[in-house]
Amino acid sequence: MTSQRNQTIALVAVCQCALFVSKTAKGQAPSADSISTLLNALTITSPDSVFDVYTNLDDLLPGCELLLKQLSGNADKKDIEITRYLAGVMSLAKKLMNNNDALSELKQTIGLVERRLEHFDISDDSIVANFADAYSKTISPIGQKIQVVGNPDVLRQTSIQNKVRALLLAGVRAAVLWRQMGGKRRQFLLGRKPILQDAILFHKELTSNQLT
Repeated sequence: MTSQRNQTIALVAVCQCALFVSKTAKGQAPSADSISTLLNALTITSPDSVFDVYTNLDDLLPGCELLLKQLSGNADKKDIEITRYLAGVMSLAKKLMNNNDALSELKQTIGLVERRLEHFDISDDSIVANFADAYSKTISPIGQKIQVVGNPDVLRQTSIQNKVRALLLAGVRAAVLWRQMGGKRRQFLLGRKPILQDAILFHKELTSNQLT
């Protein structure tokens, strides 16, 4: 497993979180398995590899397809709203890594959630609410707030608000992992080609798995 592939998988997860935030806010429910893959990553705080964090890579296909669109160089293919979510999540991840108090608080909260997972599934409403609370209290205050747009009737629902915040937290987690794997923002300006090439290969592998 190359360092580039580790970065690609983490970046794909960031994209999928942003995509699912957008869909959830509009009332377009993503698959439960795909969301669970992203939320499970929040509980893996000391991984040996990216595979420990994202155990079912096939669930990341939507994020991989979004990454390819974002890197295509074709402005018409880029979703401005999702690009804004991506930038916001990346910024919060950088601030989190430089904030020891926030990191410690988040680690404690995740530890409490892990104990509750002995009795509840990761997708249980109460667990999702715990993740959402962690985002609101620990992550959101350390940087510029991410304004989520969508269907007003949908966004008024507490369960939707919690799911959106939990997905934003999962996005921050993926962005932190990307940085830990050596990812730098300047790569999008100076080294986009290797990212795109590996994302194309990863997409081929995922789609091949879908067919077998």
